[in-house]
Amino acid sequence: MARPLTRVMLRRGILSGLAVAGAAIATGLAAPAALARRPIRQDITLVPPRQLALLEATIGEMQRRSQRDPSDPKGWRVNALAHTHVCSTVANDDPAQVHGCWWFLPWHRAFLAVTEWKLQALSGDATLALPYWNWSTDRRIPAPFTRPGSALAHAVRYTPDRELRPVEVDRLLFDPGRAPLGVAALEARVFTARIADAIPGSFGGMAKPNSGNWHGRSRMETIPHNAIHNYVGGEATDGATGDMTGLAMAAFDPVFFAHHGNLDRLWEIWRQDPARRATEPTDRDFIQKQFLFPWLDGTIVAVPMADVLDTRRLGYGYDTLAVLRDGAAPGSDAVPANVAGPRLAGAVLTVPPAAARCVLCFSGVEPGDRPLSVEICIGRPGDATSWISIGALAVGPVHSPAVFPDTAPRFDVTGAIRALETPTVEVAVLPLTLGVGQRSWPPFNYSGMELIAVAA
Repeated sequence: MARPLTRVMLRRGILSGLAVAGAAIATGLAAPAALARRPIRQDITLVPPRQLALLEATIGEMQRRSQRDPSDPKGWRVNALAHTHVCSTVANDDPAQVHGCWWFLPWHRAFLAVTEWKLQALSGDATLALPYWNWSTDRRIPAPFTRPGSALAHAVRYTPDRELRPVEVDRLLFDPGRAPLGVAALEARVFTARIADAIPGSFGGMAKPNSGNWHGRSRMETIPHNAIHNYVGGEATDGATGDMTGLAMAAFDPVFFAHHGNLDRLWEIWRQDPARRATEPTDRDFIQKQFLFPWLDGTIVAVPMADVLDTRRLGYGYDTLAVLRDGAAPGSDAVPANVAGPRLAGAVLTVPPAAARCVLCFSGVEPGDRPLSVEICIGRPGDATSWISIGALAVGPVHSPAVFPDTAPRFDVTGAIRALETPTVEVAVLPLTLGVGQRSWPPFNYSGMELIAVAA
């Protein structure tokens, strides 16, 4: 006999915050009694057909509910708008904004968990789990999300007909120290940035609020996060953009959850190092935070940080914490950058005197009215065979009060400089295609670039 959802959640030890609202949440809902197994999130390519069909059917039902009644709390639209309300409708310094600060990873983890609970409740299967897209291995949108007529493909997309570049998924092949990581952001040593200049190198971002009212993307929120959003959503020839390209509509695309599932998995991989996990905040403002989400009957679920920091308390695990899928060779790694194609910027720079590290710095980078993803390459001036791809940058179009320009991106090029063995290097900023048949790109707006020596 089915038991009320409230008792299911309490029995599973999930969400102390959910228990508070339990009586209201349980209205009209029930779940199976068999709860011994914890849902395990799997690589989308490995999800059993029955589970995949159930996931598709349940999301499809939520989408149909929204088509009949956009305000239906059991609908896909209401669920997706939870993301819209904390990203595109509020400015950078608004307390509700969860991007560009230390709430980025925790809020999205809570959002995925609540979405997963909704799918379990509506499907009647307490083991149903959201899959993740391992874009480190699979450089195109996985087939289940592109099948015509599938609820998983129900989204506006102008995805380009190409694979994701290695640097878009943060695979830095030129650097023997970071390439084995699979995702270079995993090298970040601390979760929280203590000063504004440290935000791009931190894993989790800047505290919010903070005395300087600073905000900006953490190492994880730049690449790979932004580049994959741009790639999936893309841009049409008439300038229209896909759901994933903009903040307002991103969570309407089911692949959003598979993308962020992989980012969440990378957070768990990063947390396997006790020293790095120990840098996660213990500040009162962080630990006592609660994230609020609409539940299936219109009530509100509060997800406390105490649960967010432990996936077991949220009721799920991952099938593996390996970055690359076992036995699968990632695509496109051997494809050289197209330095003979169009360039949005370039310069010849002098390599600084010997130092522990050498960093390529841009200044004054600003978003425009169109999405833009670029690949950064360096090489010996005049030597077409020497080019090395050292990183990527992805910015969305200016379309809402929330804009997080990476005004001063930095790229550690120490390994590339050593390999080139040259006193000067040429830098090329190459546009990456974001739509089928794209022939023009917006300008790369910046004020300067330089190579600087940095102490270890």
